Amino acid sequence: MRRRAIAALLLVLSVAMLTLYFRETAGGAVHRVQETSLAVISPLQRGAARAIKPFRDAWHWVGDLFHAKSENADLKQEVAKLQLDDARYLTIQQENDQLRALLAIKRDHIFANGTNDGLKLIPARVIARSTNVWYSTVTIDVGRSAGVAVYDAVVNGEGLVGRVTAVTNNACQVTLMTDQQSFVDAMVPPGGAQGLVAGSVTGDLTLQYVDKSQVVKVGQDVVTSGMRDSIFVRGIPIGVVTGVAQQDVELYQSISIRPLVDFHKLDFVMVVHK
Repeated sequence: MRRRAIAALLLVLSVAMLTLYFRETAGGAVHRVQETSLAVISPLQRGAARAIKPFRDAWHWVGDLFHAKSENADLKQEVAKLQLDDARYLTIQQENDQLRALLAIKRDHIFANGTNDGLKLIPARVIARSTNVWYSTVTIDVGRSAGVAVYDAVVNGEGLVGRVTAVTNNACQVTLMTDQQSFVDAMVPPGGAQGLVAGSVTGDLTLQYVDKSQVVKVGQDVVTSGMRDSIFVRGIPIGVVTGVAQQDVELYQSISIRPLVDFHKLDFVMVVHK
């Protein structure tokens, strides 16, 4: 009985030792296989990575390029919108300034004093210009139905624009002060030298028929004289003297004038009906 127990114990120990041996042997083999595979595959993986890298970089570059183009298009749209909003703001601001100037005309002493109580001021807007390069005439959007008549003066917030020369029911033609057929009775305060402001084919203004005995200096203002039977009320600003010359053979001085009105930017105006 004792011998059998000892034999069984020895058998169990032998089996355990063999199991441990094979496990260690198998484990080492696995490790060796893994090490061998890693040694073989690693160079292949590095080579594949190097070969694929240019294509991967190119793919990323294309993606980045399309993304940048998309962002650029969005930025261009945003800039265009801001520019449009800025243009609208400037246009509204300019129109607001002109309308304020027109409202100021009604309070101006030229049109509000006792001698001009019968005046009717009719607001209007320029809707067309002549094809002439000097813009000698414009069309405004008021006419006979609003009380406009031929020869009515037309002004804006800067000064005298011209006079009405043709009228329909809802529009009228205004001949600008710069037209070669335009003549305006005028004076140079405070001395009171009087003459006629004439337009020209070049759009320049001159003060004509001023006697040599009258003192006129550069920088003085020129306004309408409002002589008897004149279509213009007295004191409407016309321009500023920019040059004065005299010649012995001439009876009158040669006086050049810079108009106060910018005739290329006319928009809102006022018809002065007497």
